[in-house]
Amino acid sequence: MNKFVPVIALTMAFGIIGFLTLSSTSYLSVSDLKEIKETSRVVVMGNVTKGSARVGKYLEFRINDGAYEVKVIYPGYVMLDNVSGYGTVVVEGIYYPENNTIFAKRVETKCPSKEVIEAYNESIGVK
Repeated sequence: MNKFVPVIALTMAFGIIGFLTLSSTSYLSVSDLKEIKETSRVVVMGNVTKGSARVGKYLEFRINDGAYEVKVIYPGYVMLDNVSGYGTVVVEGIYYPENNTIFAKRVETKCPSKEVIEAYNESIGVK
């Protein structure tokens, strides 16, 4: 019975390491996509480009980081801040560099900080 203790301990250690590796996802910036030359799974954080959201058969919008922009196609629906351009999203999906497009399987919106809301309100004249 004692010979199984190290095997169980190692199995648990590898399981924990595997879980931590999968759960600690790092985000790419939109500009990082310029370096990708082959179709790849990506997780990207960016800002919704003002006025870019279109709803048809799919939700289509663009995200940017101020230097680069990419098109996102999502087969679901999520509420985006399409008016101010301050909406930050995390997009997970498959990136096709030949089309500069991400076919998203998950889109997560991020809440803007108090400072971003205040700056936006100030820019449109609201106190």
